[in-house]
Amino acid sequence: MDFQKSCYDSGMLITHSKKMDAFFDRCLSNMQKDTINPFLGKKVLTSNEHYMQKKMKKAGFQEFTDDESNWPSLFLSTKKWINSPYHKQIHLENITSNHFSYVKEPINANELFNVDVIQKDHDKELKDYMILRAMDEPCDAIYLLQDETDWMLDAPSEAITNDRPANKAHGNIITFGLGIGYFAYMASRNPNVTSITIVERSKEVIELFKTSILPQFDTTTPIEIIEGDAFDYFNEETLKQYDYCYVDIWQSNYDGLFLIEQLLEQYNPPIETCDFWIEDSCFNTLWTLIFVHFDELYHNRTNLVYEEYNLIMQKIRAYFAKDTNTYTDEEDLKFLMYDNQTIRNILSTKL
Repeated sequence: MDFQKSCYDSGMLITHSKKMDAFFDRCLSNMQKDTINPFLGKKVLTSNEHYMQKKMKKAGFQEFTDDESNWPSLFLSTKKWINSPYHKQIHLENITSNHFSYVKEPINANELFNVDVIQKDHDKELKDYMILRAMDEPCDAIYLLQDETDWMLDAPSEAITNDRPANKAHGNIITFGLGIGYFAYMASRNPNVTSITIVERSKEVIELFKTSILPQFDTTTPIEIIEGDAFDYFNEETLKQYDYCYVDIWQSNYDGLFLIEQLLEQYNPPIETCDFWIEDSCFNTLWTLIFVHFDELYHNRTNLVYEEYNLIMQKIRAYFAKDTNTYTDEEDLKFLMYDNQTIRNILSTKL
């Protein structure tokens, strides 16, 4: 891959000490380790579940650091997934459209896969990890295709990462991105939600939703759909009309990071009123890049970064160039590395 260097100035100072030396050494060591990814796809059975949990603990999965009696199961219930409120009410196989079709892809039982956002290291030293689970019985994930191209996936990870914002939503809410209507349906079941406004740019998606999915909703919550681009509506004038905003217009954490950046350059809303889908997964790279800049300051050097992150690295340097504090405690650096508000502020920076 191509790398690029950038010169920088910074008003931020980090005081040298043995304790600070040890912090930088630990983070640099953790950056070079990959003990988590090898567990993806691993087989787990009820007979070896505890053995697998112990291996995962040793590898750094921090959900297994408590007393063993409190360790979560590695299995998700297939029956619970199939009989969830959305799946009991909404039947995607009933969809009829010239532009959309669906295919079922099997999810094998007893194979570990990531079901949630990237989890922040409890110590905030770049030992971040995943929540890996296996279905206890085989089941199907539904891929919706738009004109033969993958458009939306109905799988446990999609549900888990949308349930939290649906439960958090309140009052009059606006959401960007329609998808298969999962968030809208779950939010409509939330008694604290008064109304739902959905902004979706695809006319075909809106037509599909109105004709095949919305009629299956069992809710009286008013739902309005606006055909439009998220970037035309993600601004202070629009968002101040709503109590809560949720954005889900990307496919993964990779494209999500750069789309969130573009949105925040337009408007940086109060963090308590606006959530981005899989935000922590999208920001995972920033935790490392901010540390990389702190390492530059501490060791008086300019580090190499992947060219695709060069602009974000410039923003990090520009942001902390305005910070005139002297840091003597690594806990303050850890906070800055992992604080979502700080990261949003960095991404909103215009160079």
